Amino acid sequence: MTKLESIKEALRNNTAYRDHFIETLVLFEKKGGHPGTHVRDTVSGPLCDELFMGEKFSKTLQNGLKINFVYNSKIAREFLLSNPVVPNHVWEPQTTRLLLHFSKNAQNVIIAGAYFGDQAIPVAYQIKETGVCHTFEPNKNNSDLIIENANLNGLPNILINNLALWNTSNEKLIFEGEDALASTVTASEVATNVLHTITIDDYVLQNKVGKIDLLMIDVEGSEIKVLQGAVEMIRQHKPVVVFETHSLYDDWSKGLENSPSVTLMKNLGYEVFAVREFHQNIDTGDMPVELLPLERTFCDIPPHHGFNLLAVPSKNLIENDLFRIVYDLSPKLILTKNDPLFSPSKF
Repeated sequence: MTKLESIKEALRNNTAYRDHFIETLVLFEKKGGHPGTHVRDTVSGPLCDELFMGEKFSKTLQNGLKINFVYNSKIAREFLLSNPVVPNHVWEPQTTRLLLHFSKNAQNVIIAGAYFGDQAIPVAYQIKETGVCHTFEPNKNNSDLIIENANLNGLPNILINNLALWNTSNEKLIFEGEDALASTVTASEVATNVLHTITIDDYVLQNKVGKIDLLMIDVEGSEIKVLQGAVEMIRQHKPVVVFETHSLYDDWSKGLENSPSVTLMKNLGYEVFAVREFHQNIDTGDMPVELLPLERTFCDIPPHHGFNLLAVPSKNLIENDLFRIVYDLSPKLILTKNDPLFSPSKF
């Protein structure tokens, strides 16, 4: 057994020891500056990757929700190394805040690409007296974690669908990539471990789902396919829609405002904005959720990165103190860049 393996075994066998070690890493980061700085990217993050990859953890949020998760992604790393140790969210603080805002008193919320429930669990908790959170997660390991987390928190209003949303039903897909970054592609005739698809339109019709108030889509490049399969529902229900865009999958060559996914939403009568976001676990306090008009969005962002878009059927929905319209900035909030383009206007 190597020294590294001995350390991993010691941490695995003593969770109190392990938790103290993680808290010490967070304190180490604070001494090196904000946890969004290079310390996490170069020291504490890679160290956790070596020690904890594949390990299962449990954390409690400030509202008492317990979240079980497997350390297998940047999302898991950021959640594990949260500061404060007991955070108020799992991932993407500003997106979490706007999802909770738009799901208040919702009858039905659909979350496509639900991972281990990082957004679905808080949303379902908020609407447990009023509505249902319909999750779609084709990765069986992840959908099992959603079930586990729903049971752990007494949330019978989460419906878990181990299906892939697509623009046609009854297609066969396979995963390409790993875990949180895995995307779906059409399966060959000889492919194994295939995923089965359904459209949102078919799902809503077949299950007689009532009013859809909010739709979130984060499916690593298949967002346009999911939107195409939800056109009738969107046209009828006019939900708020949050979805990811990425230059590798969504053609920005004619301008972000003319990309296929945005064009689809605009043709349905929506206004679309880029959400300025930290892609990590940071307590943003009462900082406004900053939104960028797409024609005034600075899209020269790091390669292999996407960001979230917010589509609203009426601009009145964002005319409140939670939101602030800003211009000519990046949707990526990156503390390591000494550049106001990547900094929040207030933090």
